[in-house]
Amino acid sequence: MAIFSRTRLLSSVVRIAGSESLSFNSRLKSIAKIVNESFDAESTTIYILDEERRYLSEKIPHESADEVRACCIPVGEGGAGSCAARKAVLHTAKKDLHADETAEGSGRNMLCLPIPPGKKICGVVSLALRDDVYPDAEDVEVLQDVSAVLGSLIQGRNITERSNKRVQNLMILNELGKIINKPIPFKILPSYILKACHRVANSCCTVMRIVGYGDFSPGIRKRCRRKFHADLASFLELESQYSAKTLSTGMPFLATDIIAGEEFPPSCISVPLRYESRVTGTLTFFGKLTEDGGFRNFDEEDRELFESMAATIAAALEVAVNNRQAELLAAENARKIRELSLLYKISNAMHSTIRLNDLICLALDAVVSGDAPIFERAMLFLVNERAGVIQGMLGVNAETSRGVIRTAEEGGNMMSARWEISGEDLEKQQNSEFSHRVKESRLPLDKNLNLSSTAVIEKKLIHVIDVTREKRIDQELVDRFGITEFAAVPLMVKDEAVGLVIVDNHLTKKNITRDDLRFLQLLLNQAGIAIENSMLYSRIEDANRDFREVQQRLIQGEKLAAIGEMAASIAHELKGPLVSIGGFARRLEQRAAPDSTEWKYAYTIAREVDRLEKMLTDTLFFSKKATITCSPCNINAIISESMAILAGSFEERNIKVKLRSHPGVGTFYGDFLQLKQVFINLFANASEAMKNGGTLYVTVAPARLDGADALYVKILDTGGGIPLEILNNIFNPFFTTKESGTGLGLPISHRIVANHGGKILVYNRIGVGAQFKVILPIHPKTPRA
Repeated sequence: MAIFSRTRLLSSVVRIAGSESLSFNSRLKSIAKIVNESFDAESTTIYILDEERRYLSEKIPHESADEVRACCIPVGEGGAGSCAARKAVLHTAKKDLHADETAEGSGRNMLCLPIPPGKKICGVVSLALRDDVYPDAEDVEVLQDVSAVLGSLIQGRNITERSNKRVQNLMILNELGKIINKPIPFKILPSYILKACHRVANSCCTVMRIVGYGDFSPGIRKRCRRKFHADLASFLELESQYSAKTLSTGMPFLATDIIAGEEFPPSCISVPLRYESRVTGTLTFFGKLTEDGGFRNFDEEDRELFESMAATIAAALEVAVNNRQAELLAAENARKIRELSLLYKISNAMHSTIRLNDLICLALDAVVSGDAPIFERAMLFLVNERAGVIQGMLGVNAETSRGVIRTAEEGGNMMSARWEISGEDLEKQQNSEFSHRVKESRLPLDKNLNLSSTAVIEKKLIHVIDVTREKRIDQELVDRFGITEFAAVPLMVKDEAVGLVIVDNHLTKKNITRDDLRFLQLLLNQAGIAIENSMLYSRIEDANRDFREVQQRLIQGEKLAAIGEMAASIAHELKGPLVSIGGFARRLEQRAAPDSTEWKYAYTIAREVDRLEKMLTDTLFFSKKATITCSPCNINAIISESMAILAGSFEERNIKVKLRSHPGVGTFYGDFLQLKQVFINLFANASEAMKNGGTLYVTVAPARLDGADALYVKILDTGGGIPLEILNNIFNPFFTTKESGTGLGLPISHRIVANHGGKILVYNRIGVGAQFKVILPIHPKTPRA
């Protein structure tokens, strides 16, 4: 078959393959021509495998207008495809060829050889032979040598293309880095990055999914070429599946031949947006477009490129989030410094005065003053629970507060700086037109009628964003001041809402933020503490004044005590002469004739001496420090002996006695004689209250006193009760309504019971009678003087 010189053919092929003046495709075409001429073939065609080694995607016929033609011959189909699949020399008939194979001439036989010979091929060389030509073993060997040269040439091209592609990828990454590192507004940064990725990747559709990262809102952002808008729903459905796999594994996902169709991209890559160990989203690309508008599958190099792009994007997003957080933190710190400075000055100002008017004005002026006031108006209302209203008291705005607050510094030290307000400015502000309008305003204290009352009653801040959407709004207040949005904050003093502050921005209509409300709450808390301190200071002054009055009374009491001691001493000295006078008077009374003038004089002297002696006795007993001697006593015995002494009086005045003693009352410890005097005094008073007769009820029963066992004796008369005007004085010494009384009976009784650790209680029933209840402990703690 051969009509050529083997050496000349191989040297020509090698020379053409190594020629730098010819392009790669021209060299392949020239080699195909030489092979075709050397073997007298009807046609010779070189086929090249695609990168995935699935199709013969390029063919170079020895005679054609174009150097390279596109084809799509699956490996395993036709002559060239079967040769590529077997990786061995193949003789086949023209009738078995693929539609994309070239086979000119009338011959029926084909010879196909893999390029290069061996296991890893990169193409096929195919010869269409004449019917009378059949290659022998030597011809095949020469053709294999030629295919080896072709293999080196094609592999060299592939290496060059891969290198160029890597350089191109680096350029793409560099370009992408420049794009995403531009100063882009934070909110549009993801969309801007997606647009850049879509352009440099040359994909049909690109989808960025963020699963929640910093201030970036979660969701998907997409870019799709106009030609593929009809397939967008399918793209998004596939993206949801592939991104889920990528997010779960944290690894890139490459899919090929996802849908069989000429008009749909055959492959897809989904890569994670990973920064360090954190995956914040995915980037998914559909369909890589070729220069002629067709598709090709993504490969491993594309995967590496997109993974690098995703890493660059994730780093850019991380930097953007960090910068955003730094900006927000800086703004927050600046705001906090401003607030703290303002609160510091307000606190200094509020602690430098105790005048309530100054405190309230400073608090309201602080929120509407300065170059950038927090609010534009502030209105103070005070709560009047008796009248059931919230009364307007003061209104300030930026105009009336301008220049009112001045900063005073001591020694040039800002830490000692404080705000102050003059009395003239204060009066001017209170008399402003706006303040008068506020003073004329009243709100009913009913949370069902207005939200301002809700703030007061429930002691919480109320923020109304749009007054037109709220039903419980005081329409008169809204119309009077043109309010659209407002906040109502209760002014708290000792956990009680004493007032209400309403603020708004009526001119600029600037929205009230949470930070504004938080600062207002802090400021009013400070104001509430200052007001409480002012009130405490006033109470301290009142208490100090009362203390001075009590001190004066104590001094006066000491003087009276001294006088009392002197009176006791005088009484003691008078007692001896009175005894003598009384004795002589009784002797004269016995010697004088009855009913004579001398007898009457003596009788009168004797009776008055007896009265004076009793008064002196009681006075001495009350003034001296009596000591009780405790011993086992029986309360029933004390009561019986006391009643026996007054039995004649009871009978004379027709008084019935009803005694009821509880069987559980036993022995207790006390001073028998002193307690007997107590009950004699109480029974005598009851007898004198029932001059026209009545019933004396005496009840003895067990009781409890200060958590310990005790007993009580209840004495109830039917004498009509004690007049209210004297009820509070009955235990005062020397107070009496009796003509012959000393006013010391009940005070002495009260002292005796108190010395026993007990109590005397009085229950008065006007028109019925008085009840005295004596409560005595079973075991007194210690005998008291």
